[in-house]
Amino acid sequence: MPTIALFGASGQLGTAILNVLLTDSSLDIIQILAPGTASKVPENEHPNLRTKSIDLTSAKREDLAKDLSGVDAVVSALNGKALEAQSVIQDAAADAGVRRFYPSEYGSHHVYRKPGDTGGYIHPMWNMKDQCNEAALHHPAITAGKMTYTLIGCGDFYNQPREKTWCPWTQTSPENNEYTIHIIGSPEATADFTHTEDFAAFLLETIRHPEVSENKRLNCVSDHISHEDIARLLEKYSGKKVKKSVLPLEIMHKVMRDPREAPKELRDAPSAFPVDFWFLVKGMQGAGRFWRAKGEVHNDLFPRLKVRTFEGYFQELFG
Repeated sequence: MPTIALFGASGQLGTAILNVLLTDSSLDIIQILAPGTASKVPENEHPNLRTKSIDLTSAKREDLAKDLSGVDAVVSALNGKALEAQSVIQDAAADAGVRRFYPSEYGSHHVYRKPGDTGGYIHPMWNMKDQCNEAALHHPAITAGKMTYTLIGCGDFYNQPREKTWCPWTQTSPENNEYTIHIIGSPEATADFTHTEDFAAFLLETIRHPEVSENKRLNCVSDHISHEDIARLLEKYSGKKVKKSVLPLEIMHKVMRDPREAPKELRDAPSAFPVDFWFLVKGMQGAGRFWRAKGEVHNDLFPRLKVRTFEGYFQELFG
């Protein structure tokens, strides 16, 4: 699949995907950016990179199909409001003869269950992804065998510098004399975590081996570890004190009922995610539910793939 169109290339995950795809000179990359958005990489340094400016809020199927002419695979790294355009993109990709479609999954969804309730609840952020995934995988072009798909999930992305509360270890300025890791539930419970660059490298391997990844749900995990061990490794490699702020699982249930129940320092923490989503993810981790069974992790499909454990990441981060 030599020609790849990447939607959402300017986002946090899209940038990681773009940088890794550009390491393979056999691929031609088209990054799709919103009008007025600057490229995150210097285009003059990458002869295999082209840029197209498209307003996805008003893009028409027939126009997108022209833009995708000659493209072999479409990778969607869209999120939030922009994710609503994914169905139109896939329609246009089908019209243009695109052979492979990557929906914007890149997560790990969980059903929340209230104490004493026999029903379940999916957070709106996960529900939106589920609805988009269902539409993508049931697309008429895929049903007819004219297009294939690869859907990739992962663990909790642990190297997000914008998320100062979610990933406190990414804040490495000398002014930080100590770190605080916020934990809900058991610090000893293990969970799946993924480095964004490992995820992008996994995606590249699925492109290099389309026969292995054809019509597959795949998952990439960098480490399976507890917050207790993360804190120990962070203290070891940063040389700074690490505090564990542990809240009981009951606080997750309170916040799921009413986000205003969250402690003020967490409720007001700057984040791209709503506070109840943070509590749900961390609560699932502390309850020992945030991990996939052994047969649902597919790193071993690609022998060239090397992933970063937390220890390896901290070694890089703190020298």
